[in-house]
Amino acid sequence: MSTLLEKAYFPAQPEIELNTDSYQEFKPIGTPFGNHIAVYYQFKTTEESIHSLSLIPDGCFDILFRCHPQKPGAILWTSPLQRRLQPNFHKNCVYFGVRFYPEQGLLKLKYPMKEMLDQQIPLLDVLGMDESYIEKVSEADSFSNRIEVFNEFLSGFPLNKNNDYQIVFSAIKSISASSGLLNISELAKKIGYSDRYLRGKFEEYIGFSPKQFCQIVKFQNCLHKLLFEEDKDLLDLIYDYGYYDQAHFIRGFKKYAYFTPGQYKNQFYKGI
Repeated sequence: MSTLLEKAYFPAQPEIELNTDSYQEFKPIGTPFGNHIAVYYQFKTTEESIHSLSLIPDGCFDILFRCHPQKPGAILWTSPLQRRLQPNFHKNCVYFGVRFYPEQGLLKLKYPMKEMLDQQIPLLDVLGMDESYIEKVSEADSFSNRIEVFNEFLSGFPLNKNNDYQIVFSAIKSISASSGLLNISELAKKIGYSDRYLRGKFEEYIGFSPKQFCQIVKFQNCLHKLLFEEDKDLLDLIYDYGYYDQAHFIRGFKKYAYFTPGQYKNQFYKGI
């Protein structure tokens, strides 16, 4: 399998950082879990952020721990279908999160991901784990110690090596390397399976169809360039990502972000 240095897709949730306090993150480049985990992060909610915390589609899922001294908890936090306000946060509370790549091969969840998209689900309902780890993560006294405790938990899971997972892993790797500009029928032929079979396995493992995932990868790549490459012109993005014209690009962006590219950058660029 590829190393993280070869990763072509880095899913982002910029609104979490901008709408919370004391945000920290660590990308596990070159570590044993680097092929499976995009980022560890931690933040503290405010009075305002519990009413303004939104997710955008990224094709990933997060495990989010509520590090509350009296009410520790953990949820599976799955990708929305479009930008959506996230409920059920405690104010002035520390949260520790782990964002898994779509192609992660460590955790086997109890239900197909298609059934769990756009939800916050109690972690113990969907993943076999010792409840004591939730308390251990919550009680850890620093961000780095929480990472250590979570990695200890992960070390007990064998790597998924079944054939279906390998098919999905290979397809996601190809889609990510193409920035989402891949023809799905050609991909299916290359892998040696039908479009229908590939779609079924994608929906089982990551919730989205291959076509939907391509669109999300393309959106996330455009978002990254929009926010982090100040000299990137919209016309360049339209050309680079195969949109017919500016109107087509704006419609595609708004489908996932709610805002136009210009509105999103004006609202969420500050502080990044």
